Amino acid sequence: MLSIHQLARASADFLVSRLPEGGGRKPEAEVVAFGLEVALGGGLQLAVFVIAARYLGLVPEMMAALATMASYRLLSGGVHAGAYYRCLLLSLMTLILLAFLGRELALVAGGYLPVLVLVVFVLNLVIAWHRAPAATPAAPISNPRRRARLKQGAYLWLTGWLLVSMAGFYLEWPRGILASSLLALAVQGFALTPPGFAAVERADSLLQRILPLG
Repeated sequence: MLSIHQLARASADFLVSRLPEGGGRKPEAEVVAFGLEVALGGGLQLAVFVIAARYLGLVPEMMAALATMASYRLLSGGVHAGAYYRCLLLSLMTLILLAFLGRELALVAGGYLPVLVLVVFVLNLVIAWHRAPAATPAAPISNPRRRARLKQGAYLWLTGWLLVSMAGFYLEWPRGILASSLLALAVQGFALTPPGFAAVERADSLLQRILPLG
């Protein structure tokens, strides 16, 4: 079965071979392949998430959870699944669960939602102080200055999230969207901790046994 990595590599080799000689240095095929793999993988994930959200009638909640987790993860880092298809499946199941739970939480919490927002904000500040940015063997962060910038960025992101969430509550945005974003941040924060790493690794291992595709 053709993987995204193989498709990106083949496309990169073709594109680089078609570039004219002279007049400038050709980009390395590995660099082009990496960019194509990120673009293809991200595009496929987004398409799958949108299709699933529309089918389940969870577009606002799933997109709020996705935007929260994806944007914060850029700064906070975190554990990765061992293969692309397992990352896709784990992310899809997580987003669907967060969207359903977000709708229920919005009904249960009611006017106490801002209190939960504050609690999640404070907890994530503590986690970010101790754990962000969380490096992995696949994505190491060895530069101290880069690590410091990412940590500062995580603090700023969390502050911005708090302000937007509070404003959304008082502007009467749909509560399901706010609750789904809140739960998504709680899950992303948990994923930075040692128990979170262990939980993702166990889920990844289970999926690998159920669907041994690579």
